[in-house]
Amino acid sequence: MVTRFAAICAGLFIAASVALAADEDRKLSIVPTKLFAVESVMLLETTKDGKVKPQTVKFSEKPIVLTGDGTYEVFLKPKGGIPVRVADKLTVKPGATHELKVGDVLGSVEVFGDSFPRASKVVLTDLKDDGPGEKGHVALQVAKEYRVEMAIVPGQYAVWVVPDNGAKPQRVVENVRVQAGRSTRVGD
Repeated sequence: MVTRFAAICAGLFIAASVALAADEDRKLSIVPTKLFAVESVMLLETTKDGKVKPQTVKFSEKPIVLTGDGTYEVFLKPKGGIPVRVADKLTVKPGATHELKVGDVLGSVEVFGDSFPRASKVVLTDLKDDGPGEKGHVALQVAKEYRVEMAIVPGQYAVWVVPDNGAKPQRVVENVRVQAGRSTRVGD
């Protein structure tokens, strides 16, 4: 009888400690936007000893359990695009869930190609970028075709089209202003 009572107490103690550990998890909840689809989330944790630990998770509306107690950089990869940083130096307290609303930090650009050349790629760049194929070129976001929402942080960008016939890339729009939570349409 005493051993049975001890076994039950031990079981309750283990169950309580597991529940307590689950309550202490740090979580990140990503609230999606209707502007574009998110494919995956990439987390870069900088530990207290300075090491960087990457973690990539397929996007789900369920909260992501953060594996460590360091600071995180959070990147979202839109479907068919380039990952975009949405949080820097993010820390979450034990037992807390940080909610990240995508519409509060990203906007989008949708390029309609009715008056532009047939494209193999549509590229968003910095205003001073010399374009695809040039030295020092950095694509900030890409799409393989027209009429695709390209996720990007708010700011001003140039739109380039890489023609599918192999011709030189063309800057089709000089200055596009993007606002958080909004879709900017170009070329319609």
